[in-house]
Amino acid sequence: MTLLAACAVVFAGTSAAAQQNEAGPSAVVERLHDALLDVMRNAGELGFRGRRARLAPVLRDVYDFSFVSRVVVGRHWGSLSDKERSTMVDVFSRLTVATYANRFDGYDGERFVTRASRDLGEDRAVVRTEIVGSDGEATRLDYLLERRGDGWRIVNVIADGVSDLALKRAEYSRIIRREGFETLIARLEAQIADYAAEAGS
Repeated sequence: MTLLAACAVVFAGTSAAAQQNEAGPSAVVERLHDALLDVMRNAGELGFRGRRARLAPVLRDVYDFSFVSRVVVGRHWGSLSDKERSTMVDVFSRLTVATYANRFDGYDGERFVTRASRDLGEDRAVVRTEIVGSDGEATRLDYLLERRGDGWRIVNVIADGVSDLALKRAEYSRIIRREGFETLIARLEAQIADYAAEAGS
């Protein structure tokens, strides 16, 4: 099933920031899942641009893109200028949004199920979930979250035992080491453009 293989909303009342501040780890993950189901069910009407626009504010609330960007660059982060760091966070966050908008492009009865939430210390937690297809096939999605001053944020997604953070760190570090930071940024920008072109947007 395409969506399962790819895996690796309407919020009313209080503001998104207030919801994030009040939400525990499971609620943060379920907010993401609600947003994904929303764009999946309305994928055709929204198109790629609409899905991207609807997901962007949610993803920026539930993810710690600054932290994740630093981790995926690895030891090279220390040699980047402030401007380069800012560029990395911006491009990586836009790529993440575009990736979700590209992959969650239809609905065939899928559902997200939260299986468990476990504290890993005062400021860390893991939320174990699954995305289950209409045929019962399930992909396990484990979310690692860390507490920030403004609430819990996702810092890693592990799909069927494979860490998204580890994969990106290996890939991005290799590109920077061999071809430089500017090449990495160019490739990420090209990937964003490819997603939009693939969707005809």
